[in-house]
Amino acid sequence: MYETTRSGDVVSGQIGVLGAVPSLSSANFKIDGDIPFNVKNDGESAVFLDVRLVSMEPGQFVNTRFDCGWNPEIVVEIKTTNQNNLNLKWGY
Repeated sequence: MYETTRSGDVVSGQIGVLGAVPSLSSANFKIDGDIPFNVKNDGESAVFLDVRLVSMEPGQFVNTRFDCGWNPEIVVEIKTTNQNNLNLKWGY
């Protein structure tokens, strides 16, 4: 049995699949099929990103802070940004 959030989305405390978020300068990032993921900020300082959380409708984004390390937000899409030198990983 899987644990779920209050909105019914699956919760997992472990990351079993990991990848690098490509440059966000020209396109939004999401995993095919709108697979939810967590974001790891491997940079040296916090960053603010516009993200679509798992329960949000397509086209809706919220600006939130991502501290260094793994962050608890369950994301399905990261919006383009003009920030340079981001070092982000995705995982689920």
